[in-house]
Amino acid sequence: MISGLKGTISGYGASKIYLNVSGVEYEVNVPLNVFEKLQMTGKGQDVFLFVYHQFMQDGQKLYGFLDRNQREFFSAVQNIKGLGTALSLSILSHLSAKQLIDLCEKKDVQSLCRIPRIGKSTAETLVFEVGRKIDRWKKVIALDEQGQTQLKEYDDDVVLQALAQLGYRDSQIRSAVDKLKKEISEKKLDFNISEKIQFCLQVI
Repeated sequence: MISGLKGTISGYGASKIYLNVSGVEYEVNVPLNVFEKLQMTGKGQDVFLFVYHQFMQDGQKLYGFLDRNQREFFSAVQNIKGLGTALSLSILSHLSAKQLIDLCEKKDVQSLCRIPRIGKSTAETLVFEVGRKIDRWKKVIALDEQGQTQLKEYDDDVVLQALAQLGYRDSQIRSAVDKLKKEISEKKLDFNISEKIQFCLQVI
């Protein structure tokens, strides 16, 4: 069972990408919003995808997502009677896991019906099925958001310690970190720790 893949984007298809992992190319189906982000990332770039691995009588398919919650929701939604993988992929192409929870909690059938191929009866079924486990999904999202916040704070601490160990003054470090945060915010970048340190060294 494949639950995640880290590799290099080698190509794009219709709502899918091709990922080269240590010389093996995988075809991974993705929601539209994930596809758009990966297109912006560009061929030849390394990415990590959370994967839903589907087994069928006539073969296997991989579905890729950029966050764990989206994968878990895809897994749950596609098991709802009358939906399946194609419709679930369409739903998560238009909504994040949090947005889907919000609409289902509000029983906003009208907004769900704006998604292509989602009629009233399907939207009502979705509201009911998601609503049955809504407290569980809220906890999952809250824990994930808390973990991401803690991870970012940990990264920032490592950057500060690294610059201090290199002998830079507090004022230089604060100035460099402020520029780093501005760069990340304005350009919506996703730097790892090494890239954050390298950026700070360039602007000090």
